Order: sequence, then structure tokens, then C-alpha cells
Amino acid sequence: MKAYAAGLLAALMALMMVSTGALAQETMRIYVEEGALDKGDARRLAALLEEEFEDTLWTLMEEERPLRELVLAGDMPDLAICAPKTARPWAQEGLLLPLHARIGDQKRIRRQVLDLCVQDEELFMAPLIARHRQMAVNRRLFEAKGLSYMLDEQTYPMWYPAQFYQILEEFLMMDETAMDVWQPEPGTSAAIEALTQSIFGGRLLSEDGERCEIDGSGMQAGVSWLRDAIDDGMIGYCKTREEALERFIEGQTAIFIDWTAREAARQMQTIRERGLQIVTAPYPAAVGLPVRSFDLAGMCAFESGEASRDARLVSACALLHEQAQDVLGPQGIWQDGAMWPASLDRDDYTATLRSLFCEALQDVIEEGERVDAALGRAAAAMEALGRTK
Repeated sequence: MKAYAAGLLAALMALMMVSTGALAQETMRIYVEEGALDKGDARRLAALLEEEFEDTLWTLMEEERPLRELVLAGDMPDLAICAPKTARPWAQEGLLLPLHARIGDQKRIRRQVLDLCVQDEELFMAPLIARHRQMAVNRRLFEAKGLSYMLDEQTYPMWYPAQFYQILEEFLMMDETAMDVWQPEPGTSAAIEALTQSIFGGRLLSEDGERCEIDGSGMQAGVSWLRDAIDDGMIGYCKTREEALERFIEGQTAIFIDWTAREAARQMQTIRERGLQIVTAPYPAAVGLPVRSFDLAGMCAFESGEASRDARLVSACALLHEQAQDVLGPQGIWQDGAMWPASLDRDDYTATLRSLFCEALQDVIEEGERVDAALGRAAAAMEALGRTK
């Protein structure tokens, strides 16, 4: 009897220890901004944290409200996976934990990527993946025009402006439009920014992101080229990006200038159903280098006020930064020999520059305003705002 009682007591104590351990397990909530990561990728990252931190429960928030609403309501997550511009306001408010001491390989990361993740010389976000933007090409339409040789990556790793002009001209001679652009709006203008910068080596911002260069000679040449190509009928002008994408998917144009891996995944079924053969190409560039227009997703951690909890959150950001390539594929954030225009997704200053560029480009294309006047007016407005940092 005594042995039975002792055994029962031991079992109860073991059960209490298990229960206590379960109760002691910390729960960390992860917010994933819509469009930042696919749900499957987010789950894989959470699973990686579960393996590394066995005493912590990492849960993906089933939350449709934007991060701003959550923070203002006092319901901020522990970790957030989002675009840098979504997190930057909270870094400015001092709500995010600094990560620079734990993120390695910073010298290998392209400066234009790091600039999006830094506030007051502190790294508030760990970059996870940069999705690069490029041009999609309908191979069969090129073949029909006798232009398939232009898709040979060995001979033509990228097109120079004269070669790109030749492609547009070949379609025009057949009374067809090779490609479309669309009315530039801040939410959909990134590809047009990339094209007008790459074609003659212009920059909206200096490489270090410090100075506005919207009225530089390279930008004036790029905008003039685009206007002339539209006026000559070599490039179509749509109302929206979606209209241009639909025309491309329907085979009405041969080139779409805003293609990403995510867009390819979204269009996969339609591409298969229509038997399209899509290949990708860098933007045409006078400098002879690929142009890296990109969207960045990263991870930040909200300060909890508890030292051990904050340390675990910082470690989680560092781990996912290090392991992102294994989970998400190539990160696209490293130094290479390409041309990287400074991103306009950084802060209020760059958002203003983007808005002014869209307005100036519309005035040039739709109102016939002189390029130097339109871009000069935008430059003057930016100068009135002062330096970017």
C-alpha cells in the first residue's frame, strides 16, 4: 500500500512538473504583413524558430489589421515580418529593438538594402529577402518576329538602348506594340522608375541615398526616350499596371516590365493554360550592367521591457536572417557587380520623391510639358525639403 501511494505521489509530481513546464512556455506572436511573405514560407520560418527555441511557442497571428492599427491599439506583436517602410515609424518612436550587434555579414549586404533597414545608425530590421524586378518576354512572339536570337543570354546578357530600340521598331513595323507602360502612380511606378533610370544610367537618388538627382542628365535622357517611344507608337500607354499585365498575358504585347518571381507564381496557371513561354530579361542599360530594382521583406522585434525576452527576440531575428536562404531561396541582398538604384521605399522623403516623379512624368507624357521643366520643378520641391538624412 505504501509503495502504491509513493508511486501515485511520484506520478502526480511528474504531472505537475509537465503542467508547470507547459505553463512556463513563453508565447511569441509573429505578425506577417500581407504581401511580405507567402503563408507557407511564414509557417516554415515559424517552424524553424520552434526547433531552435524549444521552450517558446511561436504563433503566426491570424490578423488582418495593418501593423499600424495593432500598435496604436496597444496590441503590438513580438516579431513583425514586413516591408521596411511599415516598420520604420516604430523605429523612429523607439519601439523596436536594435539588431546591428547580432546581424552578421553586413559588409556583404548591398548598401541600398541596408539603408532601408537603418534608422539613426541602428539596424532596426533584419533583411530576409529582396524580390528583384525584371522584364518578362513572350518567347513565341519574339520568334515570330525573327528576334529569338536576342534572347540568347550568352550573346545578349542584356540589351543596350540601341538593341532595345531595334526590338520595339521591329514590332512597330508589323503594326504591333512590343510593350506597354502605364500611368505612373506611386503604388505601381517602381518598374517605370527602373526603366527610366537604367536606359541611360540616370538616378532619382544618388547611390548613397543622400542627394536627389531627378533632374540629372541621365534621368532627363531616360524620360525623354520614354516619351518619344510612346509618341511614336513603339510603346503603348495604359491606364493601369493591371491593364498592361492583362494585355501581356493575352499575348497582345511581347514584353512586360514589372515581373517578379511572385508575379510569375500568381500567373502560373494562366501561363500554362495559354501555352505561353515566358523568359526574363534585365532592363536595357547603357552602362551594360543589370539593374536591381527590388522589394524587400525583413523582420523586426518590438521591445517588451524584459531583458531575457528581448534577447530571445533579437536572437530569433538573427537566426532567420542567417537561415532565410535555406527556407526562402536566394535572398537577393548581397553585393554584386550590378547597378542598384537607391530604393524609394525608405521613408517620407523618398515617398515624396516618388510622388513628384510620377507627377512630372504624367505632365511630360500627357500634357506635353518639357522634360527639363517637369523634372526641374520636382528637383526644386525636393531641395526645399532639405537632405534625406
